[in-house]
Amino acid sequence: MDTVNEPPSQTGHQLNLNDIQGDIWSKGFPKFYETYYFFSIEPSNAKIFAQCLKDLPPLISTLKKVKEDQDRIAKANAEAIEAAKIKGIPEKDVIPPKIPISNALIAFTSKGLKIIPAGVQGDLGLSKVRNTDPAFSNGMVKDKDILRDPVSDTWDNLFQSLKIHGMLKIGGNSKDKVDDHLREIQKTLKHGTAIVDAFRGSPSTPTDSRVDGWTRPNHRGKEHFGFQDCISRPRMDGIDELEPDPDPKAHAVVNMNTDPKLLIVRKNTHSENMTSDQDGGRPEWMYNGSFLVFRKLEQNVKAFRELTTKEWKKNEDLYESPAYVAAKLMGRWESGAPLAMPDFHTKDSRDPDTAKWINNFGYQGEVCPVAAHIRKTNIREKIPPNFQDPRAERTRIIRNGIPYGSDYNEKDQTDKSTRGLLFACYQGNIEDGFQNMQANWSNSRDFRTLDAGLDPIIGQVSQKTKGVNGEVETIITDNKNGRHIVELPQLVTLKGGEYFFVPSISALSGVLSKT
Repeated sequence: MDTVNEPPSQTGHQLNLNDIQGDIWSKGFPKFYETYYFFSIEPSNAKIFAQCLKDLPPLISTLKKVKEDQDRIAKANAEAIEAAKIKGIPEKDVIPPKIPISNALIAFTSKGLKIIPAGVQGDLGLSKVRNTDPAFSNGMVKDKDILRDPVSDTWDNLFQSLKIHGMLKIGGNSKDKVDDHLREIQKTLKHGTAIVDAFRGSPSTPTDSRVDGWTRPNHRGKEHFGFQDCISRPRMDGIDELEPDPDPKAHAVVNMNTDPKLLIVRKNTHSENMTSDQDGGRPEWMYNGSFLVFRKLEQNVKAFRELTTKEWKKNEDLYESPAYVAAKLMGRWESGAPLAMPDFHTKDSRDPDTAKWINNFGYQGEVCPVAAHIRKTNIREKIPPNFQDPRAERTRIIRNGIPYGSDYNEKDQTDKSTRGLLFACYQGNIEDGFQNMQANWSNSRDFRTLDAGLDPIIGQVSQKTKGVNGEVETIITDNKNGRHIVELPQLVTLKGGEYFFVPSISALSGVLSKT
């Protein structure tokens, strides 16, 4: 397998773009539609499954392939904008061309990896993984108390299944393109023999074991609360163009440049059982892989809008609109413009396509509350010496999820449909990444400073009554040194999820399929 390293690394990090699965990147799969299909490996046919894996790599997208797809789309978009400009059509009115593309990723739970050795030669070294990555080994259900998740018997039926061994994540420009790609992979993996659906309802349907998402019509790039999503993602040295060093006068701001070892498993990626500073102790076949956290998050849009309107009416002299209250909770305006920038203290940007990418700004807490969602999930300051979190400098994730469900229509009081986010993130170590971010940052009222409050968007409190969310308490500021306690219903509810490992292409065609 040829090694592809582009662009040249600025700090000596080299990535084999032909060996890393393609969604493990800040841009990820280009997509309008995406499906997550969950499967079980038949234990009695583990050898057949391993043989099938050897034929799978041509259907799984490499980072090189996904980068080429993104470049091709960017070129087509630029050409469409230029053609529209000649006709006098504003750029904001240009509809991006849909290029027929699909990409796929495969990942395994710890239960799935435990079945594979029955069909292959040699030991996968999973006993090491129990020590290096206990969260992955134990599964998401065992993290309930740490994360304050609702009990699993309130989850969707699919995620209550004890037979989720693997997942296929397939994104593309259309549902038909995605469905065709899924069927081709299922055929290659001998669906019905080597693999079966992880859950079958009564009566069963072909969609029982999959969840689908799509970009919101007319709101591409925005999640259901209305905010631009996936803005300040890590820039990975070895593939991304790195940000310049921040202005030294800018309140100790750090950029998003990220060492690949925090996102992709390498020999020196931190683990819970480091054998040395340069060796995480994992089996070598895990190198160039990544840990994937999947969570189906239901968003209560009605409650969010009612809350922001109520808080605005209580303090109309301080807050200009419900949108302003919402920006205080999120830390950005709906466009993505950062609340902390002086130009956007009280109003959204008139040039959101430029403003949403601004990350070089300080967070004092007077304008952008310490508990705002974007602060809770991504520290942008240099870590102070007295910050009591040894994992903080390693807490980086790549988020590549997609919304699901129809848009909320406040005029339709009979609508009982649900909506939310199919959250998917990658990291080199779950304890350092997602787990630390959710448990010790979003769920902590004392994050960064005493009594700052919980993350108002994804902060969780333990359910006192099964199936009934508790109240989240957060603090928002009013630009006049005032602090206001806001009690709100938990706006996001976990409906199921799991921890996965995304192996390298060489692992799929090598140790995982060596019969």
